[in-house]
Amino acid sequence: MSSTSSNSIYGDAEVRRRRTLDAAISLLDEGGYSALTIRAVAKRAGTSTGLIYQYFVDKQDIFAALLSESQLEMADFVNSLPRDQGLTALLASMIPEFARHWARVGRLTTTWRDIEGMAGSERESMLELHASVAVYNAALIRALTEAAAAEGRSLLDDPALIHVVLSGLKGLADTIVNNIAKELSPEHLVNVSARALARAITA
Repeated sequence: MSSTSSNSIYGDAEVRRRRTLDAAISLLDEGGYSALTIRAVAKRAGTSTGLIYQYFVDKQDIFAALLSESQLEMADFVNSLPRDQGLTALLASMIPEFARHWARVGRLTTTWRDIEGMAGSERESMLELHASVAVYNAALIRALTEAAAAEGRSLLDDPALIHVVLSGLKGLADTIVNNIAKELSPEHLVNVSARALARAITA
């Protein structure tokens, strides 16, 4: 087989996998996790269930792949943010993007825990998911540390810090996505929250 043919086949496979994940995202948007079935994904993607099974064992695999992709995209985004404007500015830049990912799949993280119980933590897709979470968490801590240092501050030296930050980001994302604080503009909520979180995690 020529190199060109091989690349074409690989490219087609990546396109089909991408189409499958995009179809899954649209189903999650419309009906939540219960709407995510192999048959529904195949219909939405315009393909057969047999082709879906070439890339994913079941719907748990698809969902894990979406979560993993979201974590890696967030890690790339965090890595791209400037640190020289300080911790509050970093957090303010991060919150809207976190909310975007939360709206797409993050809001279903409780389902992720259910999936892990059903699928088993040794499943390849779950191992990849845990690895992507570790990549994101490391990128987040590194960015926060460097942004704090840029303004002469340091983060709290406590293993709970990453959980405090993630809990804060998730709560803010949920508030923004569901428009819970209707009396506030998103910009005001983001700015006040970024300042408060920056104070909470620095020594």
